[in-house]
Amino acid sequence: MNSAIEIHDSTVAKIVKCDGVITVHFQPAYLHQSDGRPGFDRGIGLVQDAELIFLDSAIDGRLPDLPCEVMDGEIILSGKIHNNEIPMPLEAIGFIELRLKLDSAHTITIKGKSVRLKLLGEPKYIEEFNPPSAG
Repeated sequence: MNSAIEIHDSTVAKIVKCDGVITVHFQPAYLHQSDGRPGFDRGIGLVQDAELIFLDSAIDGRLPDLPCEVMDGEIILSGKIHNNEIPMPLEAIGFIELRLKLDSAHTITIKGKSVRLKLLGEPKYIEEFNPPSAG
């Protein structure tokens, strides 16, 4: 199955910065799995804790009180924009930028030279995902 994290249904529990490494802790992340395109085609929704780990990175913006459910976001991987999704599995080198709109007053941007997604624990089934049919 193809998988992706849906950014706007995920919760950021904390963001830790140490020696140029920034780790975004999603507790939980909302995952779509599908035989087709996650988030677009029929599939299932799951939740699972995850860490998005950026190396040689910097963060810009102010954080609200955490944990906070994400309102919107995108990740740019070597020039390709992934609107409201983080592809899985993910381990990439190059220009990486993550933008998260955490609430109406707080948007953060993390830029790095590499990123890796680490899933924690076991996924928990939430729902069937059946998009409205086109046409």
